[in-house]
Amino acid sequence: MEKNLFREVYKQVCGLALKDCPPSSLSGLLHGYLSVYSMVRVYPWLEDEYGSLWDIHDRIREIARVIQELLKDKDMPVDSRAGYAVDLMDAYLLYSDMKFLDVALDTAYEILIPKGSDKIVLPCRTPNICRLLCNCYYFTGEYEGGLLAEKLVTEAMGMSRKFNCDELIDWWSAICVYECVFGEIHVLEKERERLIGEQIRLGTKVEQVKNEKIGSFLLEFGNSPLLSIVFNILGKREFDRCNQYYSNRE
Repeated sequence: MEKNLFREVYKQVCGLALKDCPPSSLSGLLHGYLSVYSMVRVYPWLEDEYGSLWDIHDRIREIARVIQELLKDKDMPVDSRAGYAVDLMDAYLLYSDMKFLDVALDTAYEILIPKGSDKIVLPCRTPNICRLLCNCYYFTGEYEGGLLAEKLVTEAMGMSRKFNCDELIDWWSAICVYECVFGEIHVLEKERERLIGEQIRLGTKVEQVKNEKIGSFLLEFGNSPLLSIVFNILGKREFDRCNQYYSNRE
């Protein structure tokens, strides 16, 4: 069922003109397309369903250029600006345009390091800031940023029962980024078991919330503000499904 839904969502997304898309939808669109690109790159025969690798690549570049323009607005709320900087870094990992990375890193340090200082100061303690710290560490080896990211993740794990639905999804994304960059959280052994249990609980809850988002989307299919969110959710699930299906056939 989800596979057919993803195909329908993908068709709808491909028909969108970016100039008509609200800025808040760009991150979901970008990461949904990154999942599609990964699927087609690993399983080339999927071009028949999702289009050529180059066309997907070009769409990602188009979204990244819109995000790059948005980052010129220094009056934008800092959390939103941090999120767009991370998105541009994620696009760079595929597209390898140094302008994307340069703009993203310049923005990151404008956000994290006050003028006249050489130390990182967190403007807020949000998932986007956590993702930004992780990506800065990945690209520059910024050790202090890595320590701060770990603190934010540990704090989030302890507070996760108080998060609303959107906060759960956003923090789960940040935690996943942290794990990709750093691996497991460094805590005392007596704390490890508790954190593992909390992470399992959080992951289960996040999947429930995502299913609820998909259910809400289906009620207003065709004209839903949830389109980009659902595209991102289903894109990741479809890539995981492909990996499992084709690995079992080998």
